[in-house]
Amino acid sequence: MEQYARYLIAVTKNCGFDFLRLPPGKLGEMPSKLEDYDVVVISDAPAKELSKEKMELLKKYVEKGKGLGMIGGWWSFTGSNGNWGKTPVEEVLPVKCLPRDDRVNDPNGFKIIKKKDHAILRELPWEDAPTVCGYNKVVPKTDAEVLLILRRIESLGKDRVEGVKLAEEEHPLLVVGKYGKGRTLAFTTDLSPHWVGGMVDWGRERKEVDGTELGNLYLKFGCQILRWLAGKI
Repeated sequence: MEQYARYLIAVTKNCGFDFLRLPPGKLGEMPSKLEDYDVVVISDAPAKELSKEKMELLKKYVEKGKGLGMIGGWWSFTGSNGNWGKTPVEEVLPVKCLPRDDRVNDPNGFKIIKKKDHAILRELPWEDAPTVCGYNKVVPKTDAEVLLILRRIESLGKDRVEGVKLAEEEHPLLVVGKYGKGRTLAFTTDLSPHWVGGMVDWGRERKEVDGTELGNLYLKFGCQILRWLAGKI
């Protein structure tokens, strides 16, 4: 897990945030005094690691005006062992989790498409967005905003590939909402390989953060997610 965590760590450091990182197996060590933090991000960590008392604490934390985001992965949302459905955390998120394994992997990949303007998406070339390889399937809540969606890239031709097209079906990628006075967000693909695909290299410029080389637009997008959750944009 450490090799994958370095991507989210790099995004957070590059954005200039001070942070506390807890590995999935130590999620239960989440501080009881959350008021010292502007944002909590859960990524690839199973719900069983967090007690109901801590979940209720997190729920009140957002209700009072802080931010909570969940990043996709095998242990996010429902995943293979996430199981965040029917928990106080799901109540806060802008999406509902499926009652079954929600992971979708596809070698053809999925194209990212912008649905509406938002502070998180500013000054990024969404008309030339990268592709991703997988995501967690979720259901946006009725009062949530779907900012980005995915459409599967389909091959044309029977015996050989003669072209590609985008499937009509849309899958939520970035969904935002409010809970009480706080902000909530669901990003249904991962921020690390393999699901994130070419997004880690998004941008013409390269930047190294603690030995991890990343695209400048990937870092900008990740930072804008964190800044929005923190109420800074």
